[in-house]
Amino acid sequence: MATTWQPTTIVQCVSVRPWLTYPGCDEPGGCHDLTLGRIYSLLAVEANGSFYRILDDSGDDFLYPASHFREI
Repeated sequence: MATTWQPTTIVQCVSVRPWLTYPGCDEPGGCHDLTLGRIYSLLAVEANGSFYRILDDSGDDFLYPASHFREI
């Protein structure tokens, strides 16, 4: 999926399923600070379009899988 990022691009969260797991981790993580259906500003596209940098509900920016969002 080719993504054309512009400074005004907004995306909607369509998945909050955990995506970050590793051995010994009791709680898979990665999406605790996202709200399903919420609109977020897209700050950057990284890793050849695989990840979006989003300002999440915690107020910090983090990388999330692009598959967890749809462009508005």
